[in-house]
Amino acid sequence: MKIRDFIRQPVDIDVYDDVCEELGIAFCGPLYLTDAGQKKFAEVLDYEIEPDNGCMIVHEDDEKSSVWKHKLKVAKQFFYAAAGYCDADDYDKWFAEEEGSNA
Repeated sequence: MKIRDFIRQPVDIDVYDDVCEELGIAFCGPLYLTDAGQKKFAEVLDYEIEPDNGCMIVHEDDEKSSVWKHKLKVAKQFFYAAAGYCDADDYDKWFAEEEGSNA
């Protein structure tokens, strides 16, 4: 499943990456994005994510370190912002309490 589909689910679960487990953060859904959030996080929303052993795994693995390192960086930016580890004004700009809301 794509991250864009995953974040709409009413689930509380830990999220990790499939390379080095540097991404390790709790996700509490559902989560909705504003138009600005859709634009800001467009790349990561198309990453694959799947359940594994009671958590969710974001697929970033690639033979080229430049690819997986970039994907890890983008995934961390998204999930940390979604958890509130960003400026409050940015959070309000990117995330909405309900589907179809915009900041």
